[in-house]
Formats: sequence, structure tokens, C-alpha cells
Amino acid sequence: MKVLMLSRDAKIFDKGSAVRARMVEYGKLFENLYICVISIGKYKEERISPNVFVFHEPLSSLWGIGNIVKRVRGDIDIVTAQDPFETGFIASRLASALNAKLQLQVHTDVFSPYFARASIKNFIRKMFLRRTLLRADCIRVVSEKIKNSLATSYKLQATSCAVLPIWIDAEKIKNAQPTSLPKRYDFTILWVGRLEKEKNPMLALEAFNIFQRHVPNSCLVIIGDGSERNDPELQVTRYKLQNNVLFLGWQNDVAGYYKGADALLVTSWYEGYGLQMVEARVAGIPVVATDVGVAHEVGAYIAEHTPQSLGEILLRLYKKELPKPLEYKYPYKDKEEYLRLYKQSFEQCLLNHRK
Repeated sequence: MKVLMLSRDAKIFDKGSAVRARMVEYGKLFENLYICVISIGKYKEERISPNVFVFHEPLSSLWGIGNIVKRVRGDIDIVTAQDPFETGFIASRLASALNAKLQLQVHTDVFSPYFARASIKNFIRKMFLRRTLLRADCIRVVSEKIKNSLATSYKLQATSCAVLPIWIDAEKIKNAQPTSLPKRYDFTILWVGRLEKEKNPMLALEAFNIFQRHVPNSCLVIIGDGSERNDPELQVTRYKLQNNVLFLGWQNDVAGYYKGADALLVTSWYEGYGLQMVEARVAGIPVVATDVGVAHEVGAYIAEHTPQSLGEILLRLYKKELPKPLEYKYPYKDKEEYLRLYKQSFEQCLLNHRK
């Protein structure tokens, strides 16, 4: 099986990056894997393993599609795109030009009412989403929630949609040693993610401000970075929480922080999956979250998108007034099982017929 993958992640070119290592592993499942990285910049190409070829294509004009067709060596069986929007549209053009099957991946909850409200760009994306998705021979989603939404909204058959999130090393998280903070707190809350509007970090601070009034010797640890970092930092000063909120930036390994925390707080407006929720439950700590991604699937305590609702649930959790969450079991036995299912999602695509 020969696969052409379209991606926006330029980290594939970075030696030692996790995404590059993941692509090398995926390549072992196929005869050839071609990865086209679509982003700003000049053309470049690299062979990162015997059968995995990566090239960067700046699609500044429609000529880029013709260039991609020329770059791939031999016939392509499947074209896959890591989002169903602009990249998905280009993938559909390529699949048609190469007479190949089309797989589209949905990694975010496009059916959340907050998705289209987030920006004009998302509003326009949502308008054209149906047309693009119905061109696909198969769709890969990262949660049952998105699969059910696709079935309800677009009447897609179950065989057209596979649920398969990104792999995590559950054993590594389980065996990690807790990371100690500089000061001992009575209750430590962890927040992990990009500091962007869709992740709603301001809501985390507002909820923690309510919680901290009742539990003064508590801490909110924020791991991540992004364009919205200044506003949360200013809010901490306004609330006079400098001794209770820690901004740690990006961390290559978060496992120890999960093991050292008492709870994970998730405040996103929308999530396709919610990797941090899965990692936290694997680490054995409870999750307090808005109704996004796999919150229900991992047994999170669900709150409304308000500081009062989140703060109240955190306080009840601290006081042990909530029922103990059921033990969470990561659904994949090992990486070999996950990779087998990953390959299977492509094999099923070859059997499906585009509508």
C-alpha cells in the first residue's frame, strides 16, 4: 500500500521530534509513505527512513497540486489529510488526480457550537465542511463523540468512520515519578495545553480564584505556552495569586506533573480528543472538565463553562464530596495493537466506495 499524507506540521523535518519518530513508525506499515508538509517556506525534501519521503510544498498557487503529483514516485493508493478543511480540500483534489482513495481525519470537534463562533475562519470552514467530508472514502476521528455527530449530521455509515486517537505511552505515565513543586500545597491543580482562546485559560484562573478563597494553600500549575499568555499572567496579578499560580511553559515530559498533582482542570471551549484528560486518568488523578472531547469517556467530572460551576466541583472534589471516579483503562494493550488498528483504518478505506 502506497500512501500520500498531507500535514501542516513542519516539526516532521526536526530530527529528534516526536512527530518525526511517529511518521517513521507509520512508514513501516506501508510499502511507501510520502508526506507533504504544507506551510509557508521554500521547497525542501528529505528521506527520513528507507520508505518515508518528506517534502515541503508551499502551495502559493494551484500549481502546487501539480507539483505534488510529480513528487510522488509511482502509484498512490490512498491520500490522507490530517484535517478536513483547507488541507482536506487539497487532498480531495490530489485523490482525484491520482485516482486514489481519500481518507480525511477529524481531530477537533467541528460540531461544537463554540467551534464556528471562535473565528470567521472557523465559520467559513464549517460552511464547506459537509461538501469536503462527503467526498471521502473513509474518515478517521479521535473520539466516539465526533463519530456520533458525523453519523447524526451527515448520515455516514459506521464502516466509513474509524475511531482512533493518537497513541500515548500509558506504561511510561504509570511508572513516572511525581514531580515536586518548590512549595508544599494542600491541593495542586494542573492545567495543560496551548495558551490560546479555544483552550480558555482565563476560565481556569477565574475558577481557581473561586476555589482558592476556600483553600488558600492551593496551587494552579499551568503547563503550556501560546499567544494568549499575557492575559492570564495579568489576571494572576489582579487576583493577587502570584504565590499560588505557576506558569511552567512547554514541558517535554508532563508525566511527572500528572503524578504530582491532585486533579487536572480542562476549560476548553471545544476539543476533538483531549489528550491531557487521557494522560491524567492513566496517571490516576481525577479530571474536572467542560463537556468536551473524551471527558465523558474518561469519567471526568463535567462542569458548565462558568467559573462558578468549575470552582464548585473543584471544591467538592477537595472536600471528598464527589463519588470516586471509576478506574480508567487505556483502550490499547500496546503500541503494536495500536499500529495494527492504524493500518486497518487504511485497509478498510480501500474497500469503501466514495459517495
